[in-house]
Amino acid sequence: MALFLSGMVGDRPRTWPLDGPVLAVGRSSRHPVHIPDGTVSKDHAEITFRAGQYYIRDLGSRNGTRVNGREARDPILLEAGDRVEIGHVVLRITGEEPRLRLKLEEQSITGTTLRLKAEHILEQRTRSGRDSTELVHLLAEAGRLLVLPRPLKETCDELLTFVAKAVPASRYVILLDPGDGGEPVQVAARTTAGRADRPLVLSRSIMGTVLRECTSVLTRDTAADPRFQAQHSIVAQSVHAAMAVPLFDNEKVLGLIYVDSHDPRSSFDEDRLELLTLLGNMAAVKITNARLLEAERERMRIAGELETATHIQRGLLPGAPPEVAGYQIDAYLETCHEVGGDLYDLYTRRDGTLVLLVGDVTGKGIGAALLMSSFLASARVLYDACTDPAELARRLGAMLHQTTDRKRFVTGFVATLDPATGALTYVNAGHPAGLAVAEGRLRELASNGVPFGVMPEFPYSVQSATLAPGETLAIYTDGIPEAQRGEELFGDERLHAEVIAACADGGDLAATRQRILATVDEFLGEDPRTDDITLLLLRRAPAAG
Repeated sequence: MALFLSGMVGDRPRTWPLDGPVLAVGRSSRHPVHIPDGTVSKDHAEITFRAGQYYIRDLGSRNGTRVNGREARDPILLEAGDRVEIGHVVLRITGEEPRLRLKLEEQSITGTTLRLKAEHILEQRTRSGRDSTELVHLLAEAGRLLVLPRPLKETCDELLTFVAKAVPASRYVILLDPGDGGEPVQVAARTTAGRADRPLVLSRSIMGTVLRECTSVLTRDTAADPRFQAQHSIVAQSVHAAMAVPLFDNEKVLGLIYVDSHDPRSSFDEDRLELLTLLGNMAAVKITNARLLEAERERMRIAGELETATHIQRGLLPGAPPEVAGYQIDAYLETCHEVGGDLYDLYTRRDGTLVLLVGDVTGKGIGAALLMSSFLASARVLYDACTDPAELARRLGAMLHQTTDRKRFVTGFVATLDPATGALTYVNAGHPAGLAVAEGRLRELASNGVPFGVMPEFPYSVQSATLAPGETLAIYTDGIPEAQRGEELFGDERLHAEVIAACADGGDLAATRQRILATVDEFLGEDPRTDDITLLLLRRAPAAG
């Protein structure tokens, strides 16, 4: 029989299938059952499978592991219906994958139901100031709670404590709108006997009115209402009266608070509805602030990780270009985000041959950066083993095809240069044409093969060219010709003209590169770059005399 472990962790429902011989449980993100809660130890417990059954055992955690209240110092058998406590997190064992959803019925809201706009209640309270000393004290106490920096789930649990003081009832529930069009999620619940872990039955019409119309709803007597008797959903639970108010943060509705009573001697009135609405408004402001704080913390965490990734990726690229007698070399790479998919490399073999590599991974961001790192590492392993650029290209393409999905590939220009003669042997794998420029003339080193990784095997062939004295080689990625201003691209024609003009004086290559990129920036104006750019320049020294 399949078993599942499930429950609320923070403000999110979580479910783990028990489907392995050993499942580690704890706060560590590497565990199959990852429970990010402060009361859970890093390595808290383990679930083992033997003889067709699952057992759980505590691993000496700080707050313990319990099954139906029994400490699991030794392995305890798990069965459907068991209540499992991991620290202070309460979970359930079920025989089928649970769906922590509300059971919604289609009752309308007429007859014994009172509806009041939440905004009107809040405005009326502000104007009149008619609050008893007890009410003022209660709201002040709730306000002190809601300014404390607590996790969202803990805040909602504590809020229900104040709701219980203000509104004597049988059940109290907080539901949050997931924001994706789905049903509200139960994040906190309690009964007169303590916390309640099971979802409640709630009228779909009442819930819809609260969430869509920002309206507080009071149903005074369900037993006297023929609508509820016909549906049996609320009457079956012995609910006598119920209230639902929006969690309204003065801008939007985040969810709702629901309370009901099983006692036929008790009833809810308009004052209780107003008080619950005020508490809902205070709670909603706190929830919004908590979410903003969590989002900012997550943004800062991601920013920190991206900064680290940027340093790592920059460290993978070569430092200063190698010194090659009779040549100038300049290389530049700029990502449009923190990390990117462009790459270049320069490597001098023992025989003095220079290997040049420029590549461009499809896509942007972390995925492209990871693939760029892997591709560059593979190339460096092969430089000495594959002296023929065609064999190097074939091996790179095959390795990439084996290790990535079919949507990812790398365009690239890989070449070897004999510095003594200027002989260049290259493979252009679907990459923009290299440019050889001398004395105002330009020739293209065009593509002669598919991008790396597109096919498991491709018979790359080499092309040859010779760099004459004074001639400049420019290899770049498509972020330069495809720089876009509105609907207009910088284009190959502008690039060719600018490369010819920048190379005309035969001066310092860094100045040549700066002039080319400055022209691209001038073309873009206020429009941002939308792709990584790489430009590698190599110039053979002019002939003596």
